[in-house]
Amino acid sequence: MNYKITIKFLLIASCLAIADTTYTQRIKNASFLHPFFEKLIQFENTKEGKINVLHIGDSHVWSPAFSKAIRQSLQKQFGNGGRGFIFPYSLEKNSNRPITFTSNVPWQNCRNNAPLKCEPGTEFGMAGYGFSTDSDKFVLAIEIDDVQEQFNTIKIVSTATPPIFRLATVDSVDTSTFRTLEYQRQEQFVSVYNQSKPVSKIYLLPAQKQVRYNLNGIILENDAPGVVYHNIGTLGSQAQHFNATPLFFKQLPVLSPDLVIISFGTNEAFGEVPVKKFIAQIDLLMQNIRKTCPNASILVTTPPTSLLKRGKLNQRSLEYSTGLMQRSDISLWDLYSFTGGLEGAKNPKAIQITSDNVHYTAQGYTGQGTSLIKALLNEYEYYKQNHKITGAK
Repeated sequence: MNYKITIKFLLIASCLAIADTTYTQRIKNASFLHPFFEKLIQFENTKEGKINVLHIGDSHVWSPAFSKAIRQSLQKQFGNGGRGFIFPYSLEKNSNRPITFTSNVPWQNCRNNAPLKCEPGTEFGMAGYGFSTDSDKFVLAIEIDDVQEQFNTIKIVSTATPPIFRLATVDSVDTSTFRTLEYQRQEQFVSVYNQSKPVSKIYLLPAQKQVRYNLNGIILENDAPGVVYHNIGTLGSQAQHFNATPLFFKQLPVLSPDLVIISFGTNEAFGEVPVKKFIAQIDLLMQNIRKTCPNASILVTTPPTSLLKRGKLNQRSLEYSTGLMQRSDISLWDLYSFTGGLEGAKNPKAIQITSDNVHYTAQGYTGQGTSLIKALLNEYEYYKQNHKITGAK
């Protein structure tokens, strides 16, 4: 495809996105998602089991508003199978996030894009973060504020065997007494707990003495069939940072992903990573995912619009989007065009980008997530109506 023609196409799409907020980018090369669509059809026929969707990316994916729009749309149509993967990104009582983590001792929290800032022995597992403490007196409280997200199956992700954490609830009569839950089974990287009554708050405590307690993540589920949506977003991260942490890929099978959505490019753009290197890292990321999760379908999104000083368009994002959208061998959703591109730079309020010229308002992220999942479900409905006629698989 001619580079200049592609840029012209992206600019036209950008104008459409700015002019019409209901405009939805179609998914390119959606045929690569057909195995995932087959799983959805089977699920709708049987109403059994879970559909696991994993979204990996940077701070845009970390945003609660972006992930919430995707999660709620999927669960509204297919059922709520559980909250999915969670992680203590911060230990603040008023963190303004749907899940609150608090503790009586300090924990080290560091990222895979700055490993030298971490203590020796820190693990960068599934979350893309290291989270650890050397105190054996810790109590880590996890509370979810939405009653519809209550859970009764809890999976603690860690490399330690036997488990170094124990899980507890608080007696409703005597809140000073912990009631320890017995884990049902120990699998590679995960201890699985289950109780009959759904809860909204649990406590993690030490199970045995360790030099350093590393927590790689927590997965919350319920007994209902439906979608479990796992979002893993790391602030400041690039695809290469995940590729450089083997434990991340070793732990991914714990999530049993049926669909993996990949969203990177913003931090690479500000780091002036060349287009070929960026795309090579995306390709390597997909290869690494397929090695450990061969049955997962993959959807890649282009990076959203970002701006430089004085509101100048960050051209790197355009170059990344152009390079990705020329591909015919992967499924793609053009977030760049949806967020306006050059037209968005001229009218940043229309795309709801914040004053830092990188992140978006909650409403902006909600619109992006809603449009992405609308595009996916549109392709799914088209597939259901036509796959028997076309024979597509």
